[in-house]
Amino acid sequence: MVSITIEETSHYPSKEDISPKGYVSSKPESVTVTESVDQEKPYTVFSRNMLIQLLAVTSFTGMISPLTGSIYFPAVNKIEEELDISTEQVNLIITVYMILQAISPTFWGTIADSWGRRPVLLMTMVIYCASCIGLALTPNYAVLMVLRMIQAFGSSSLIAISAGILSPVLGPVLGGIISEKLGWRWIFWVLLILGCSSLLIVGFFVPETLRVLVGNGSGYANPTPSQWLKKHRSKELDQDKKKLEHPKMNFLAPFTYLLEPDVFLILWLNGVAFTVFYCIMTSTTKQFSIYYPYLSELEIGVCFLSMGLGTIIGGFAKGKLLDRDYRKTSYKAEFSIYTARLKNIWFHLMAMQVATCIYGWIIQIGAPLPAALAIQFVFAFSCSGVTSTCQTLLVDLFPGRGASITASNNLMRCILGAAATAYIEPAIQGVGMGWVFTILGICLVINNICVPILLKSGPQWNKRRLERQDIKHVDLFSCCRRG
Repeated sequence: MVSITIEETSHYPSKEDISPKGYVSSKPESVTVTESVDQEKPYTVFSRNMLIQLLAVTSFTGMISPLTGSIYFPAVNKIEEELDISTEQVNLIITVYMILQAISPTFWGTIADSWGRRPVLLMTMVIYCASCIGLALTPNYAVLMVLRMIQAFGSSSLIAISAGILSPVLGPVLGGIISEKLGWRWIFWVLLILGCSSLLIVGFFVPETLRVLVGNGSGYANPTPSQWLKKHRSKELDQDKKKLEHPKMNFLAPFTYLLEPDVFLILWLNGVAFTVFYCIMTSTTKQFSIYYPYLSELEIGVCFLSMGLGTIIGGFAKGKLLDRDYRKTSYKAEFSIYTARLKNIWFHLMAMQVATCIYGWIIQIGAPLPAALAIQFVFAFSCSGVTSTCQTLLVDLFPGRGASITASNNLMRCILGAAATAYIEPAIQGVGMGWVFTILGICLVINNICVPILLKSGPQWNKRRLERQDIKHVDLFSCCRRG
């Protein structure tokens, strides 16, 4: 998972942060290890305007990956017709796309943490743009699948959490407009334009930000053209030529979080919710064209707005609720981050489960379209509350390691989503929409067991993890003293 970050520090909890009962202090200590400490040196040399520009560029660039995944949905029927393939074959393309989206960030993120953000961003954008050209010109199904996998491999490094908010709204609507007015191949030409724009912006204007390479931004590594010219025109050209030492790469790091029992349960809870979300997204185009045949591709694309708006509103509402719950819980003597974050998740879980069970039957009995869209909105609203809770709790448990934990989260949910996408259409053909989503709703109900387990055992698991980290930190400090 690659993103341009301004602050990259490591957090080591001290013994004071671990209470005897396994509760975590709300104010963990933060220790930053650097080669030299200079109190007069500013934390960053970037001006406020530069920081705003970096955020704007990374938001635009980060939007490309989730947009690429969702823009494809309204064009499914046209792709089937032109390439003479089945719905299952189209869904298989979505499946392999998600598998690559799950695995690739662990590869690119590890490289970026060693060699820097800029090289990875530029390399993956070139791969992405080349795949868009091939997809727009693809002659058959086999080429489409291979190039879609390459596109996922290239775009996966651009994943950003904030961009995931807009993609459910913009992607399908934009895809529906393009597919109906210009044809489905133009979807990839538009993505090519966005990709090339991002490539040029990053290439010319976004500096390296990996702290181990450039410190507070004053260091010289992976330069932009303007930085290179400035360096080679200066009198300091032959000075400070020491070779950069790149951190060692560990491609297994994102997988190690899955070995933590509380992390696995949180990822599983979040992943199952995302899986049902993707089942609805994947099946919408085909099922709406069957049960509401009067809808055009553009109108089907607009129908995705219900899911998108539900996701946005649910995310913002849950964010406010999470902040309120944290403030109320933090005053208690025995503070538990698990209780602070999970105490009000039950409403979202139950609403999501009821909406899932009802949704399939609403479609199958031919209920009015507004009824189906209303159920989609309720599901997306509640699902967004669940995923926001899980992601916030994960970041709370691993401060300073948001990128790695996000990669693990992406791995779990995309693998589960890929499996569900492959089987959703055959399942609907076998038992019908009503029973398929009833079964999915029952799976969500069974998934509730994760919450009481986390509330009961989570603090103890976290306490043991913090104690292990504290021991490692003490050993590291001792080695530094001996050195």
